This record gives sequence, structure tokens and C-alpha cells, in this order.
Amino acid sequence: MDNKIIVENNFNIWHLTTTKFCGNMKNAEERKIFCKSVGIGESKIVFANQIHGTLVKKVSHKDCGNFIESCDGLITNDKDIYLCIFTADCMPIFFTSRDYSVVSLIHSGWRGLAEGIIESAVISFLRDFGISPSDIFAYIGPHIRECCYRVGEDLKKIFNVGPKKEYLSLAKQAQAQMKKLNIAKVYTSSHCTCHEYEMFYSYRREKTDGRMMSLIKIS
Repeated sequence: MDNKIIVENNFNIWHLTTTKFCGNMKNAEERKIFCKSVGIGESKIVFANQIHGTLVKKVSHKDCGNFIESCDGLITNDKDIYLCIFTADCMPIFFTSRDYSVVSLIHSGWRGLAEGIIESAVISFLRDFGISPSDIFAYIGPHIRECCYRVGEDLKKIFNVGPKKEYLSLAKQAQAQMKKLNIAKVYTSSHCTCHEYEMFYSYRREKTDGRMMSLIKIS
């Protein structure tokens, strides 16, 4: 795939995040065109109907083609299905077990991060599949970085940010949570959705309805 279109890293499992070059992925027609162009069967995608909550739902091939209600995270051990979330500044966080038998994908803005969506994903790995945090790898995808995420006193208090600090790093907060949860490895994208205006949609920058799409599947 063209690197100008798809953002990937060296995480050793199939996953991607689209860019603006791919179109608005919340638009069904634009999403259909993109999926067809890269050989992804839309009928094999499970979508999270996001509400900035903490629910991580176990899904299977029976859920393909559907939006899972009131859900901001998906997890599966089924092969040949795609888990999907949409973002425009929030973090797409990809998870896999060490043996690549289970994958998860969550949508995490500040609210989900503060209320425990990362822990919800880790709990599901253990409860539903018997996989401990020390056998989980994580990758934080493109999102609004600290350089652009200026916050007020309410968020400073929630995340225990010093009074003189004006900017918040969602990635550092997520990394700290994962360290406490004993997740084995955490990788982080260097892309900022806010200031890389040619490449990404950003709600903070322009209150856009456009969204990127992140996908993960078991290879």
C-alpha cells in the first residue's frame, strides 16, 4: 500500500489507520470505495458505535457488518475479520497477545482514558481469553499530540497535570496506565493529527465531521 495513504508501523500484526487521502471513513460511500481499492471486504468488518465510554466488547464473525452499540472497544480471537474504530484526534490503540492469537482495538479520547478503557481491554484479554497483561503488546496510533493539545484546569485536575503546564500528552498518560497494568510492550506513533493538516482530520483544529478509520485483524 502507498505510505502516503496508509499509516503503519513495525507492529508485527496486520493493522492500519487511514489518512485524509482515503476520504472520510464515516461516509459509507467513501468507505466502500476505499475498502474496495485495497481489497478489504466490508462484510468482514465489525464497527464500534462509539460513545466515549469504556465498554470493550468481545466479537466474532457473527458480528461482521454491524455497529456494536454503546461500545468504544472491540476484541476477538476470530481470524479473517476486521475490528474498526473512527478517530479525528482521539487515540486508536491497537492490542495483540504475544502469540498474535487475540487482537483488540479501542477508541480513547481523554474521557475514555480517564474512566478506564485501557484497563477494560486488559480485563477482557484475561477474562475472555486467559491472556495476562505481561503477554500483551500495544500500539498507540496517530492522535492529537502534546504539541497541540492545550487543556483547561478541569483536565489538568483529572490527569494531575501541574498548574504551569498548558499542554497534555494523551500518549504519556496512556503509557503510564499501561505500565501500571504491566503490559509487555508499548509502541507510539509520532504523528499528530492536529498539526499535520494535509494528512489527518482533526476535530480540535476545525470541528470536522471527517474521520480516519483504524482497522486490525489476525493475520
